[in-house]
Amino acid sequence: MKIVTSILLVILMAILGGCSTSKTLRFSNKQDDIVNTESLRDFLNSNKNPKVVLRVNTSSYTVTEDENIDYLYNIIENQLLASGFVVRDRQLFNQIIGNEENTVDYEKLKDKSDTDLIIELTKLNPQVIYKTNKYFNKNGDERIESSFIHERYGASVEFKVILINSNEFAGIYKFNYTPCVDGCVISKSLKELTKERKAKEKEEKKGYEGVEKDELEIFIKDATQKLVAEMRD
Repeated sequence: MKIVTSILLVILMAILGGCSTSKTLRFSNKQDDIVNTESLRDFLNSNKNPKVVLRVNTSSYTVTEDENIDYLYNIIENQLLASGFVVRDRQLFNQIIGNEENTVDYEKLKDKSDTDLIIELTKLNPQVIYKTNKYFNKNGDERIESSFIHERYGASVEFKVILINSNEFAGIYKFNYTPCVDGCVISKSLKELTKERKAKEKEEKKGYEGVEKDELEIFIKDATQKLVAEMRD
């Protein structure tokens, strides 16, 4: 009886393994939107360590108001520091600009804040939806789902740069995070799942050390690096 059961199990696994199809989802990389100015490039060419402040639009984040995302602002400021910028305190700058007199006279604002550039975070959206009814099989051939749409979350962040001395919009930058550019496996064959399970069991026996990557943090860090490069380009 055990022999018969084993044979049936092998046959069933072979059938399932043959019928199951590995599917991979891919989205085309969405291009960034950059508007730069000569005045900003000229200023940065003559000022290698400009004094900047990150200003955050209160309505810039598109998720819940209760969620604290100060850690993302800190990532931006840390990247600016690492790029040679002198970063001013956000809260102190907001106190200064809160004075009606300073909002009108940018020359006085520059003197009181000792700041050259305002980098304003105008929008941050971590829930940009990407949709497709296409997938690629294990041979790399494109296929179309007859009655199903695949969805994945992407993200976008937008910055506006202001030259305080001339009260000039010196640049507008939008950076996009597109999911599954290198492919996301959305279904696997029985053979692949079995192989993956065995590999995981071996890893567990060896022990594991690692930090789970926060894709939004990585995106914001990369976007800030791109921002600096585009401003100086």
